[in-house]
Amino acid sequence: MKRETVFLKLSVIVLALPILAACIFLLPFLWREATESGGWIANSMRPIIGGMYVAAIPYFIALFKTFNLLGLIDRNEAFSYRAVKSLRVIKYCALVITIIYIATLPFFYWFAERDDSPGFLVIGFVLVFAAFVIAVFAELLQKLLKRAIDMKQEIDLTV
Repeated sequence: MKRETVFLKLSVIVLALPILAACIFLLPFLWREATESGGWIANSMRPIIGGMYVAAIPYFIALFKTFNLLGLIDRNEAFSYRAVKSLRVIKYCALVITIIYIATLPFFYWFAERDDSPGFLVIGFVLVFAAFVIAVFAELLQKLLKRAIDMKQEIDLTV
């Protein structure tokens, strides 16, 4: 394992731990609290919590692919089509997360409207835009990497 990627691999692990803890501890607690309170709170919180659980699946897939990408960098295979494929999977995972959170935005709005807390709606928008920015960035890196690989192959053929 190279020193350059050790920090990045640890960062990926640190990114996984809070979401894993939230899925194990926080979200079940919020689900129970919403169910016990009943009424409009339960009706607006259950889809949001469910969306967070569903969004955790592509999140962990993207982190796994990021870890694989760092492994490719360690093995000096960063400029390979496997790296492009990993970036494509990360992009699609981010797009799926974006779609999931867009689907939960009406419930964020409903909760914010009923509870008179507009900041709650901002949380929904932040989740949507953060995932979308990651998807756009992954698409950009994927295209740049594919062009660099194509250029490298063209240069190798001319020499």
